[in-house]
Amino acid sequence: SGDIDAVWDREVHLSVHSQRFCTARSVVTVRSVDCIRLVHSGKVGIGQLFRYLDRLPTFEILDAGRLDDGSMWRTYTLECKEVSCVIREDFVSNAWAIEP
Repeated sequence: SGDIDAVWDREVHLSVHSQRFCTARSVVTVRSVDCIRLVHSGKVGIGQLFRYLDRLPTFEILDAGRLDDGSMWRTYTLECKEVSCVIREDFVSNAWAIEP
C-alpha cells in the first residue's frame, strides 16, 4: 500500500498565565506516508493531524490516579486509521487553582 509507520516521542508543557499546569508525554505513531511528509514539512504538526485529516479520533482512558502530593495524572489514547497517540498527562497539584 506504500504506507509505513513513523513514531515520534513528544513532551510538551502546558501553561496558563505563565504557570505550568501539565506535562504531556506522547508516543505518536503515524501510518501514512502522506502524513509523515506533512509532519516533516512543518506545514502540519503532529497534534494537528486529526483536524487536517478531518478525523474524529476515538478516545480511551487507560488509567488515572492521584499522587500523595495531590497532583493527578491520566493516560489515554487518541486514534484513527492514520494516527495513534498514547498520551500521559501529569497535572501539578494546584492545576485548578491557578489565577492570573
